[in-house]
Amino acid sequence: MEEIYFHAITTNFEPPNKKVISLYKKYKSFRKIFEILEKEFRLKKDWVKEYQELQKNNIHIIIRKNLPSNLKAVREPILGLYYYGNLYSDEKLTIAIVGTRKPSELGKKISYQFSQELSKIGITIVSGLAYGIDQQAHEGALSLGKRNIAVIGCGLKTILRDSRAKLIEKIINNNGLVISEYFPEAGSQPHHFPLRNRIIAGLSDGILIIEAPIDSGALITARYGLLFNKEIFVIPSDIYNKNYLGSLRLIQEGANLVIEPEDILRHFDFKIPQKIRNLSLSSKENEIIKSIEVGNLTISEISQSTNLPINEVLSLISHLEIKGLVFEENGKFYLSQ
Repeated sequence: MEEIYFHAITTNFEPPNKKVISLYKKYKSFRKIFEILEKEFRLKKDWVKEYQELQKNNIHIIIRKNLPSNLKAVREPILGLYYYGNLYSDEKLTIAIVGTRKPSELGKKISYQFSQELSKIGITIVSGLAYGIDQQAHEGALSLGKRNIAVIGCGLKTILRDSRAKLIEKIINNNGLVISEYFPEAGSQPHHFPLRNRIIAGLSDGILIIEAPIDSGALITARYGLLFNKEIFVIPSDIYNKNYLGSLRLIQEGANLVIEPEDILRHFDFKIPQKIRNLSLSSKENEIIKSIEVGNLTISEISQSTNLPINEVLSLISHLEIKGLVFEENGKFYLSQ
């Protein structure tokens, strides 16, 4: 099996290895690469037995020819991946949520809530399982028992000996997936994480950056996202907050400024259920929505229907227009579809 030879090669040559990639482009066969490189192996094992041991531990391999097309297009080619959990699912939309490992309490809350609200309507959350923003993104989806995907920068056996092992089990128990490019016993190395980020970007339809300093790895994920023509979304903050300077720079360069989950959904023309819309509406905004549902009304008619002063209606209707929930035509207001 090609997976056995892939495992032997990856254990001895850390990906992405230029020599291995070059040989793969020439032969398209891990068995052939194994035969060429076996003499250079630093570790020599019974690779069939090794592979069988992986399967006993529910660790599986997907090789390049079977990768989804979005990962085949990634730069620094991915020749294969180790995974734990459910590889295949009918993803409506995938959004990566990434940010600093040392977030503020507000940053944690934003990550958790955005993940929760997006996953609630069937969007799959992808993140890097790092402490901080990433971990909160996974936890937000898991709070509702929703599938999410973790891409890690070390081996699967290594992470299962980590304090995040319980989080991984929760991901797996909720139909989720944990992915690594590295052989199962591989340790975490600083250079692994930028490469891991290209996989996060490749898997995602859009990338949401929450609380990223100027040197944050989340910015690397955003850069890869731009290379892969993915949409970049950013939560803003004040210019004196160092934890957001990288985020603000992305906005300055043209990333989509986001203040609520609906901003992301509208970008992808993802239908926003009314119950989701209501999560971010005040009681008075909901009154206006209900009055417009009954009939298309002018400002004066909305004021009469809701018993709200006209100046307050004007302010509230402006907020609803910004949120994309209503629009005006010929002096009357309509609900957006």
